[in-house]
Amino acid sequence: MTCSFLLLKLNTGSYRKTLDAQLLQKLKDAVGAWIQASITVIPVWSGASHGTFLKLASRIGMTFSLTGGGGLPGMAGPSYGDARSQGRLTNWNGAYMAEYSTTLWHLIYNEYNNANMNPEDGHLFARLITPGPYMFQDKANAAFLESIKGVTLPSPWSHLTLVPRQV
Repeated sequence: MTCSFLLLKLNTGSYRKTLDAQLLQKLKDAVGAWIQASITVIPVWSGASHGTFLKLASRIGMTFSLTGGGGLPGMAGPSYGDARSQGRLTNWNGAYMAEYSTTLWHLIYNEYNNANMNPEDGHLFARLITPGPYMFQDKANAAFLESIKGVTLPSPWSHLTLVPRQV
């Protein structure tokens, strides 16, 4: 007695390549929404705070306009903020992650405080037109989560083949 049947075989290499490409693009889109929400909330004075997002924006191919209105000598402009930040994308064992960090003291302070009412160390360099707390991280995280709603895995159908078997 013999039996013929068809097996479905998944080309895991091809599927993983499609999976990586699609999920990486979804991550880039969500990070773009996160950055956009951040720079919309944070006011511009010298451009240093917005400059902290340059590395992460570069990793996703995003550009945005950076302007500044001066600042303290040596603290002016986006390059000052860029030098005090990190941003990267990683895929670690199937976990797609974006990382952002900064040591730009006035951005960190203004994230949680109103420097006009409670200046750091009792010193206020200049009265802020748009004082904190910015809470940009909360707003940016909400934009990120909204962006990834409905993200699904790619269909495996185009990566399946029928393999005839006979026993």
